[in-house]
Amino acid sequence: MAHHRLYNFIEHVTGTEHRYLFMDVLEGPAQARSHLVPDSPDWFGWLARLGSFHFQGKSGHFTARQERKQRGAAYWYAYRKAHTRRLKRYLGTTDKLTLALLEQTAHDLQEAALGAIPEDEALNVHAPKPTPEGLRVGPLTVLWHEGVLSVRTPTERHSLNRREAAELLHYLYGQRASLLKQRW
Repeated sequence: MAHHRLYNFIEHVTGTEHRYLFMDVLEGPAQARSHLVPDSPDWFGWLARLGSFHFQGKSGHFTARQERKQRGAAYWYAYRKAHTRRLKRYLGTTDKLTLALLEQTAHDLQEAALGAIPEDEALNVHAPKPTPEGLRVGPLTVLWHEGVLSVRTPTERHSLNRREAAELLHYLYGQRASLLKQRW
């Protein structure tokens, strides 16, 4: 059974230096692969079983697809769409897909995507400014400050310590596949 490519992903955990989340739907519902060590034999074996995946790195993202050529060999390519242009980069065979290569490719595609912005549009783009009040999500305001996650509603305020915040994130990552299946 074919699955949407975004169900298979490698995602850098924001706020960390070297932590990544690995998920796939190779065997039933989406599963986190917390045992994977990048660039290990298990890593390359796991990648070989995927037909495609989404990579969200420290400084960019792309979708990787494995494509078979006429001679029967399979090669990976990275794709990213930017302002009506489709950007493509050759990644190589599965045994070449190191975490360093994926990060470098994400960075290169991010630079290429920024270069694809028409000059008249680039002048009008303003980067969002971080606010000390936190992130607004519907009626909620979420703020991480000094190891405490604060969630405010119009009438209440709740605080979660690091362990509780980690449990919440773990739960939300576990629900990611069902969120992606929904049509917006």
